[in-house]
Amino acid sequence: RIGEEARTNCCKIMNCALGLPRPDAVAGMQRLELRDTYRQKILPKLREFDPDIIFISAGFDAHKKDTMNFGYVGMVEDDYEWVTEQLVKIANTCCNGRIVSVLEGGYKIHGGIVSPFARSVASHVRALADGGKSRELYDSEAGKWESQFERHIVEERERKRQQKVERLKQIAEQQRQALFGPNSEGDGGGADGEDGGASTRKRKRNVVDYRELYEQMKREGFAG
Repeated sequence: RIGEEARTNCCKIMNCALGLPRPDAVAGMQRLELRDTYRQKILPKLREFDPDIIFISAGFDAHKKDTMNFGYVGMVEDDYEWVTEQLVKIANTCCNGRIVSVLEGGYKIHGGIVSPFARSVASHVRALADGGKSRELYDSEAGKWESQFERHIVEERERKRQQKVERLKQIAEQQRQALFGPNSEGDGGGADGEDGGASTRKRKRNVVDYRELYEQMKREGFAG
């Protein structure tokens, strides 16, 4: 802040404690947790701070296709646009829309204007321009509703994915039973009376009398 308040109201660092994604994490939930971190921790504190101007260090190396972050966060273009929209709303509410963005990191540049970096920058700039035109203000209650709606979408998508997996398993089981029978294991484990449990897919062998075969070979001159 400008003036006397600068002595106590500057240089605030927040630990948002965004955890690493779990191996069994639902797809898309990490991005939702990131947004909720902004809704619950960052944006309310920023609004309370009531800045005179907002500076954004606009880095894009948290993109899910950027190898710099090793998949830690996995943001996409929509997330960068959303975060920018929220910051613009704070600026519209607190400081008459005064906001400055400085380009920082982002290393997945292969592909030029269609690279993850370029698309993320475009989303960020679009949100800056649109937010400045709309003059929309920050509303914490709207953020709560938005969080619930997004969580419902993610959970519903995961439920449908699980249903699809179960259907595919059922189809695979039906095909296995059609090929090998209802009591088989799918790898030919059924018993065969002549060869002592050989695979049902193997050709049944005739019983061979090797002594008789040897005598026949001797008579025909094939054995000494």
